[in-house]
Amino acid sequence: MNKKITSFLLSALCMIGISQAQYVEDGLLFSQPELGSTARFKAMGNANTSLGGDLSSITSNPAGLGFFNTSDAGLSFDYLNMQSKSSYYGTSTTGSKEKFSLSQAGAVFHMPVRSRVSRNTGWLNFNIGIGYAKTNDFNSTIDFIGENNTSSYTNFLAEAANDASYDPVFGDWGFKSYLLDFHEGQGFYYPAASESVTNSQGNLDKRTGNQFQTNIAFGANYSNKFYVGASIGIAGFSYTKDRRFDEIGFMKDENEIRAINPNSDFLDPSHEAYDFVYADYELSSSGIQKTNGTGFNGTLGVIYKPDNMFQIGFSATSPTWYTVTDDYSMYFDSWMVDPETNEAFFEYASNEELYYDEYKLRTPYRLNAGVSALFTEGLISADVEYIDYASMRVTTDYADVNAASDEDINNLYQSAVNFRLGGEYRLAPDFLLRAGYNYRGNPYKEGLASTAQTISGGLGYRINNTYIDLTYLNHRYDMEYTPYQSIDYPPNTASIENSRNNVFLTVGFKF
Repeated sequence: MNKKITSFLLSALCMIGISQAQYVEDGLLFSQPELGSTARFKAMGNANTSLGGDLSSITSNPAGLGFFNTSDAGLSFDYLNMQSKSSYYGTSTTGSKEKFSLSQAGAVFHMPVRSRVSRNTGWLNFNIGIGYAKTNDFNSTIDFIGENNTSSYTNFLAEAANDASYDPVFGDWGFKSYLLDFHEGQGFYYPAASESVTNSQGNLDKRTGNQFQTNIAFGANYSNKFYVGASIGIAGFSYTKDRRFDEIGFMKDENEIRAINPNSDFLDPSHEAYDFVYADYELSSSGIQKTNGTGFNGTLGVIYKPDNMFQIGFSATSPTWYTVTDDYSMYFDSWMVDPETNEAFFEYASNEELYYDEYKLRTPYRLNAGVSALFTEGLISADVEYIDYASMRVTTDYADVNAASDEDINNLYQSAVNFRLGGEYRLAPDFLLRAGYNYRGNPYKEGLASTAQTISGGLGYRINNTYIDLTYLNHRYDMEYTPYQSIDYPPNTASIENSRNNVFLTVGFKF
């Protein structure tokens, strides 16, 4: 099974059905949530581990709740514009997607210690917060086309048909559609489609859904110097991947087939396969994956103020323990086309293959440390986050799959460090200017790479007990995508450049 995980993003696995490699790759996807926060902290790169007094503390460092000296409630909205640029065998393709959604909602209830209302020492308040935050947005479109002169999807079908570790449905697809031929004398399948010509290929991968979390948090203030907090999070996600791969190519001629299999049915004039020699073909392979999960986690945090200028924060978030369900379906269609009339004279349509599975996912733990410097008219804040992706675990009802998943995780993943930096400056008594930068480290070991960076900026307005914050955020990440796998005839990877443009709006009031 290890050979199924040699390509980055393992996109071919969505055509293989449920496997331990798919568990592992999906596990990484669900182990990279962003910090759910308001537009204010989004603008500051989410560098808020050592800051407080914002609804973001509910889902990040709960010690920040101790900074509230009034109650607070707010809503945050998100507009997403997703742009992607793909390159496959020298052909460039662009795609886009737009969406509007609720990003964050929360409330903090301030509960001062009555016996110390007029004093500044001892426990001054015990505040409670409850909030919802979207922590990941899966909406994207990966669309590319290209002229492949090195391989065909039928190479994958043949290798899958010859290897018992693959789902046998692929051999059925290839043989019943006449895209594969069987050599009875030597007992192996081979492509009846030609590798010596250029194949037109196209891939459309649409992904939708999001990851979210609801937290109940507690924070306390001791002498305006030391702040502590804890939270319990109920997490979940809903993820759909709808993928279609198309290919147009040419069948082998008589000489090519005779060189491999002199007794082939394709060389017998009395057999139906004889009509497919020299024909063109079209194929379409499709799959839909629907994955849902629910889980829980916990966070502990502290913030310390050594003086009026500096604040130091630390938070630790446990793994999230998810229960995951997978519904998956896939199907295959192909056509033989007369090259002179360009009309199809044979069609094969497979039955829909249905899969269902349940498994447990334990995501990595997360450690955050941050420091902030506060000035008369603004502040600067920086965070560093450590995540050990190798600590991720997948558990199914099958011991061999669990062992293989553990091996894949240890071979693929490593620990990573994320950096966040942000600042805020008061332009006028009621207006604030903000900017931030966020870098996500590479979770993969040698040979694979996946990093991302975010640049953000925004404005804030304060009037009486009401606040309005507006943020623009650009998130960029590059990846490689393999449309199918073949050991002997591997296709080139498609290079994907992604750019997410978000606009966040937070409206809140203190009471």
